[in-house]
Amino acid sequence: MTTKKTPVILVAIGLLALIIIPLIVLMVSRGDHSTSTLSHTQELGPIDAHTMVAVDYELRQLIERAEHLVGDDLALALRQGDVSLDFMANLNAAIEQAHEALADGRLEEAERSYTRVVELAEAKLGVLQLADAARTQSEATYAELKRLDYLQAVFANTYREAVERYDQGLQDLNAKRFKQSLDAFAMTDAILGDLESRSIQQIGGMLEAANLAVAEYDVAAAQTAFEKVLQIDSTNTAAIEGLRMANALAEISADVQTVQSLEASGELNVALAQVDELLALHANNLFLLNERRRIEALIADRDHQAAVEAAGIAERSGDLAAAVSALETALAIRASPELNDRLKQLKARELQARLEVLLETAYSALQAGSYDAARKGYKQALALAPESKEARTGLEKASGLYLANIRYSQNLNSAAKYLLEGRFPLAAKFFNDALASRPSSVPSGQALEESRIRRELALQSDEVDIRIVSDKKTYVSLIGVFAPERLRSKDLKLFPDVYTLKGTRKGYQPIEVEFKLTTNSRKEFEVICTEKK
Repeated sequence: MTTKKTPVILVAIGLLALIIIPLIVLMVSRGDHSTSTLSHTQELGPIDAHTMVAVDYELRQLIERAEHLVGDDLALALRQGDVSLDFMANLNAAIEQAHEALADGRLEEAERSYTRVVELAEAKLGVLQLADAARTQSEATYAELKRLDYLQAVFANTYREAVERYDQGLQDLNAKRFKQSLDAFAMTDAILGDLESRSIQQIGGMLEAANLAVAEYDVAAAQTAFEKVLQIDSTNTAAIEGLRMANALAEISADVQTVQSLEASGELNVALAQVDELLALHANNLFLLNERRRIEALIADRDHQAAVEAAGIAERSGDLAAAVSALETALAIRASPELNDRLKQLKARELQARLEVLLETAYSALQAGSYDAARKGYKQALALAPESKEARTGLEKASGLYLANIRYSQNLNSAAKYLLEGRFPLAAKFFNDALASRPSSVPSGQALEESRIRRELALQSDEVDIRIVSDKKTYVSLIGVFAPERLRSKDLKLFPDVYTLKGTRKGYQPIEVEFKLTTNSRKEFEVICTEKK
C-alpha cells in the first residue's frame, strides 16, 4: 500500500513546484520593476544652474512649474498612494528627455516636453482634487442621512429616495465618476433639505394646535398633538415639555379653572393662596408650579407699576432705549418674570426688524427663481423665529423648488449631452424628464438652452430614408434593427440616432461601422468584408 502512494506523492510535489516557482519568479520580477521605477523617480533631480541661465524667462518659469508639480505635488500624491509609479515614471522620463533636449540646445523640443509634463500633471492633480471633494461630500452627506434618520419612519419613500441617490453617488465615486458622484450627493442633500423642511412645517403646526389645546384646557387634544410630534421627533424639547404640562393639567383641570376665575376678577392674592392649597395636595405639579410663578409675576408687576408705566410711556413714544432702561430699573428693584418677558420683547424688536428683512429678501429671491438663496434666507429667518409660520412655509416651498430645479438642471444637461452625441431618443427622454420637474421660473440661460434642445429634437423627429449596400457575400446586420443577411442593397426608414452596422464573411476580417444618423447626414452606407484573415 505504501509503494502505491509514493508515486502519487511525488507527482503532487512536482505539480506544486510547477505552480509555486513561476509565482515566485513573477513576484521578484514585479518587485524589481517597482524598485527600479521608484529609484528612478527619486534620483531624477533639477537641471543644473549653468543650463538654466541659458534659457529665457518664460521657459525657465515653465521648467520650474514642471519640476514643482512632479517633485512636490505629485510626489506627495505618490507617497499617499493616489498616483501610480508607472505614471510618475513616465513623467520623470519626459522631464529627463526635456533635460537632454535643453542641454543639447533644442529649446523648442524641450519646451514642448515641459509643456506636456505640466499639462499631464495638472490634469492628474485636477482629478485628485475632484476626487477629494467627492469623498469629503460623501462623508458630509452620510452624516446628514444619519442626522435625519428618525424621519424615515414617517417619510419612508422620500427618505429611501435620498438613500438611493446617496448609494448611486458612492457607486459613481468608486467608479471614479467624480462629477456624477458630486451631483448625486447634491441631489441627496436637496432631498433631505426638502424632507426636513416638510417635517419642520408639520411639527410646527402640531405644536401650535397642542399649545392652543393647553390654553383651552382641552387635555386630551393637547396630549394627542404632543404625542404625534414625538412620533416624528422623539427629542423635540417643546413637545416633551408640552406633554409634561398637559399631563400635569390632567390631574387638576377643574381646580385650575377656579384659579383662573379668581385671577380674571383681579383677586390675585386669593388665587395664589388657592394654588398653594392645590400644591399641598399635588406636590411638584408642573402646571401648578408654572401657575404660581405666573401669579407671583402679576403681583410683582402691580407693586412696581410706576416703573412699568414709565416703560410703557417710553415705548409708546418710540424711545426703545428709555423703555429698556425703565424695565431694567424695575427688575433691579424686584425680579419679575413678566418684566423679563417684556424686556425680551423690546430687545427682540431689533431681531424682528432683521426677521422682516430676511423674509422680504428670501421672498424676492424666491420670486426671482434663486431658490437656493431663498432657502438659505428662510433658514436664517427660522433660526431667529422658530415659531414663524411664514418662514416655515417659505422654507418648505423654496426647498421643494430647489429640489425641482436640480432635477430640471441635471436632466437638461443630460439631454444636451446626448443631443451632442447624436443619441436623440435618449436626449428626448431626459428633456421630457426635465420638463416634468421644471420650476415656474428658470434663469434666462436655461430657458434659451431649453428652446435650443426643443428645436434640435423637433428637427430630428422624422424618419430618414437610408440605403445599405453590400456585395451579397458579406453577412450584414444593423444592431437593434435587423439580423445578419446577405444583400446587395437594403432600403430602410430609421429615426435619427447612433447605429452600428456589422459585416462578417468566412475567411475575412469582420468589420463594424458606427454612424450618427441625422436628417442632414449621408443616406447610403457600404458594408463589405474585403480584408482576408
